[in-house]
Amino acid sequence: MATELIKVEEFTSLIKSAPDALSKNKNSIMACNQAGQSILDTIEGEGMTDTLDVKAAEYLKKVSVTIKNMQARRSPITQIFDRIRSIFTSDEKAIDPKDTTTIPGKIVQARDQYAAKKRLEEKKRQEEAIRRSNIENEKTSYKAELNRLLFEHYNEYFSQKTRELEQLFNTLSLNAFDLKSKLIREFSLDYPREQFNKFSKEVSTIYLDQTTRSSIRGEVVIGKYAQFAEQFKFEMEDLRQSFIDRLGSKKQELIEEDQLRRTNQDAAEKAEKERKEREERERQERAAEQAKKDAERIKKEHATVQVNQMETLFSAAAASITPATVKAKITEKIEILHPQGILEIYQMWWMREGNQLPIDELSKIHKKMVTFCEKIANKDDDKINSKYIRYVEEVKAK
Repeated sequence: MATELIKVEEFTSLIKSAPDALSKNKNSIMACNQAGQSILDTIEGEGMTDTLDVKAAEYLKKVSVTIKNMQARRSPITQIFDRIRSIFTSDEKAIDPKDTTTIPGKIVQARDQYAAKKRLEEKKRQEEAIRRSNIENEKTSYKAELNRLLFEHYNEYFSQKTRELEQLFNTLSLNAFDLKSKLIREFSLDYPREQFNKFSKEVSTIYLDQTTRSSIRGEVVIGKYAQFAEQFKFEMEDLRQSFIDRLGSKKQELIEEDQLRRTNQDAAEKAEKERKEREERERQERAAEQAKKDAERIKKEHATVQVNQMETLFSAAAASITPATVKAKITEKIEILHPQGILEIYQMWWMREGNQLPIDELSKIHKKMVTFCEKIANKDDDKINSKYIRYVEEVKAK
């Protein structure tokens, strides 16, 4: 066996025989080259003939025999050195960490497995932290959007009632002044519960399940009716009172327009037009004021959402900090799942590197494939028809 110790006598005897073997081999080389040079000079001087070809073939057979004799002389010497090298390398392999059958190798394997386990745990921990962060962010945005939609639902009704009240005031006439004045004075300040309950809009989510959405929806809706009812009463009462306060001046304007119409139709129409324009400006001013209030409310809500999201991000960042763990070098390795994957690997290699290499280097890299195609051509006469390659005959004497 390679690990068996070499006897000193055997080693000494072989080393002593080395000079004689080397001397004989050098003499064989000299004699071989002298005989060959004579044949080569004749070929170069007179050209190859059938007789010379036979003589050259016989010479080459003798060369093969000479090489075998030389190998036989050095073989015992080189073999003992191979044995010595094998003994040392075998001893080194016995504790090679790269060999998983050795004790150091098993320890390395155990460490690698532990590092992989810790890596997987860390990835799961980070994924879970990201998942929780996404859920919390979506909770915040879902709640904010529900609040926005619920207020929009309320505001649509408030705007509708505002237009109704404005319409009553703007269409006041002397003929129906008392009736419409009564309607304005008694205009409802109540926000109907049934109107609030009609709210049914939903917001699509990615991370929230139905139970969580229902819970958040309950949180958003609770107490909102009382808040909207109070807000509706306050704002509508203020608007209604502004119209009630102007009923007297409105009636006086209508009387003056009616009197003017009896004496000067054009002037009456002009006065009526100016009044309607003034009322339209007042309506637009109220609308602008309401829009400003809504914008401030939305801005405040957005600020609250951003603060909540920032807090969630800070929490997620803190959760994603990698705790102290084993040191590990992480590299990506390709596992081929289907033969088609080879083509995709080759395509990436060709686009990134292969198409820039010289032909001789590409030929070395693809030697096995080139040899296969040559074998098919020689055996089945099946050749590739392409302008990028050509088949060249290689002739060797037997």
